[in-house]
Amino acid sequence: MKCLLVVCLITLASSQAHSQADSLARKTSTLRGTVTAASTGLPIIGARVKVLTTKLGGITNSTGEYRIQNMAVGHYSVTVTSNEFASQTQEVVVTSAHQAVLDFSLQERRSEKGDTLNVYGTLALTPVNPFALSSVTPFSVEDVNRYAAAFQDPSRMAENFAGVYGRGSTNNYLVVRGGSPTELLWRLDGIDIPNPNHFGKNGSTGGLVSAINSAMLGNSDFFSGAFPAEYGTRLSAVFDLHTRNGNTENTEGRLEASLNGLEALAEGPLPKLEGASYLVGYRHSTIEVLRNVGILSSDYTDLPDFDDAMLKLHIPAGERNQINMTGLWGAAHVNVQSTTNEELGSGSGILVGGIDWQHLYSDALLGHVYVNYAGNRYEEGLGYFSGTEKVYTGYTTAKTTLTYTPNAFHSIEAGASAQRGNYELQNIDGYRFDTSFYSNDYTAFLNWNWRIAPPLVLNTGVFSQYMYWHLPWIASQFVVTDSTWTLEPRVSLAWSPEEAHTFSLAFGIHEQPEPFAFTKAAHYVAGYTFRASDDLLIKAETYLKHYTDVPIHASTLDDYSLLNEGYASRIDFSDLTNKGTGRTYGAELTVLKHYSSGYFVTGTASLVRQEFAGSNGIWHFGTFDNVYILNAVSGFDIALSPSSMMTLGEKFTIAGGGMYTPFDLEQSYATGREVLDSAHAYSARNPPYVRLDINLEFHFNWQRSALTIYASILNALDVNNVVYRYVKFSNGYATVGEDYDLPIVPIVGIRYEF
Repeated sequence: MKCLLVVCLITLASSQAHSQADSLARKTSTLRGTVTAASTGLPIIGARVKVLTTKLGGITNSTGEYRIQNMAVGHYSVTVTSNEFASQTQEVVVTSAHQAVLDFSLQERRSEKGDTLNVYGTLALTPVNPFALSSVTPFSVEDVNRYAAAFQDPSRMAENFAGVYGRGSTNNYLVVRGGSPTELLWRLDGIDIPNPNHFGKNGSTGGLVSAINSAMLGNSDFFSGAFPAEYGTRLSAVFDLHTRNGNTENTEGRLEASLNGLEALAEGPLPKLEGASYLVGYRHSTIEVLRNVGILSSDYTDLPDFDDAMLKLHIPAGERNQINMTGLWGAAHVNVQSTTNEELGSGSGILVGGIDWQHLYSDALLGHVYVNYAGNRYEEGLGYFSGTEKVYTGYTTAKTTLTYTPNAFHSIEAGASAQRGNYELQNIDGYRFDTSFYSNDYTAFLNWNWRIAPPLVLNTGVFSQYMYWHLPWIASQFVVTDSTWTLEPRVSLAWSPEEAHTFSLAFGIHEQPEPFAFTKAAHYVAGYTFRASDDLLIKAETYLKHYTDVPIHASTLDDYSLLNEGYASRIDFSDLTNKGTGRTYGAELTVLKHYSSGYFVTGTASLVRQEFAGSNGIWHFGTFDNVYILNAVSGFDIALSPSSMMTLGEKFTIAGGGMYTPFDLEQSYATGREVLDSAHAYSARNPPYVRLDINLEFHFNWQRSALTIYASILNALDVNNVVYRYVKFSNGYATVGEDYDLPIVPIVGIRYEF
């Protein structure tokens, strides 16, 4: 009944807004932006800007700026070409509420006859990182917004990429190519963030939902393996996010309300500073509303409420200097009851701030200096006798990079950083103690990109890190190695014998600091990309990750391996040694029909295998051995009038379940606690994960404002996907209980832009 009421309200609001939109003439707005060289950031003069499928276009002026006025509202692809630079195409949605700002960063051509190697096709977005040749998926804010049930969360968007598995609706943990969620690096505007998600537990990289507001993001990159040398400290994957600048001409805003949150965003020029801008956003969760109106049952008591805010300041300082400041804050809290009806409060917090000074030393040399801080707080109530577990981490970092591009054939990037990590621990696993300690981490990297010939590009590099732990006695029981360092070579090669075909190879050593030493993963990747047409891309990759120096139990022979951790479970570090091994391997296929003619379609099929060996030397398939992951995502735009449009999107996922160790129910009952059946370690497999999400949006454009009404249905097939198992004790027996992912959940909302 309540769902029917929601649908009726949406239909009524849509019809009223539609009639008002139809009574007005077709709305227009302005598209503008800048075109710069990727290596130096210098403006490109005389670049030609073309809006595909229209007669609209423009040419950049002496500052690299272009402006196209009187563009009808709608969804467009825009291409930029220049005689000395490679062409580039991006998507843009033009609304009457604000100017559409679309910036381009072009790579130099290698010769008069040969263009820069374009692996991605005419209508595809190219990577922000010019050193990326393999296992990279570039994305824009339009990608984050268009995927059904992504909730404007970059993590949930990435679940649609090949080789990536998301655990479910109630969290955004990412398993990339069979690697634990702890192996993912988050970077925002050059700031490495341990965990940017609400309620992300210590040591994990996921949580309930990201505190990063995707409406403030620009073009960004996601790496699923063998990433370039500028990235380190993680074993499997990199989320390299970049915020966009605010509007430098007009003050604009956005308000949004839905059953799961409230949001406000504002942007505009900074007074008395030419070319400077601000961009600020705030969100407040209203997940409690889902329970109050009966959409979620009272059983879902562990979904927290949260608040977050984000800030971006962009300040040009002359022709050769820019200052960018980024801030991120978040807080979340939840109250749950224990089995004895004891109220257990838990909470988390995020605080990130950084400044980036960019200086152009010459037309060939670009430098950055970063100073930033990233901190996480996590608290969990353990009960009256155990108190509250508290973990605080904070990292202060100074970093500098230099990029030297003497010509179109060579580009060299080098950088170094120094980081101080501070840690505070209280009542870990119920042990009453209070301690603090710190670490010093130093890194350096070197990247060389050599465009050997028009069809052949080689990227080589090396990353190194040195970490020193200053430990009190209590912490030394958990971390037994006080210093260590690494040397991690990287190399990738891309070859295009013909314009439509590209072959790639990549290799890299990647090491991640664990509580004892560095765990190592050697990546081997081979890929092939076929550009079937301007808007159709087919991409295949196969990979192997070989792990060494993996933490396993030191004093007992069993099947434990840290490679199977990552869903925020508790880990006893006092009996681990870095002597384990493991591997993941698989193949991926992506078929991508880029947005054109009013629709897009993405399909991925992935084979994913994960194996490990514990201290007993026996090999098993592990927790993240999904075997297969299939995704189908699509979206369609349907014009309702000259100023209104309907968008229909869907996302379907089916993935194999990973392995787990069943409970020994007899021993569990005898001891009164959960006991695993170690004689049958990793012998059971979870059932497949199946989920269909549907999204419907209505867009209406008025004079200098726009309205979007949307409705999403999560888990539209109402499948009971198992996310957790536990032992139930009742009536003299011990039985296995199961917790499930969210049932079918409707989400409705409204967004007003002005």
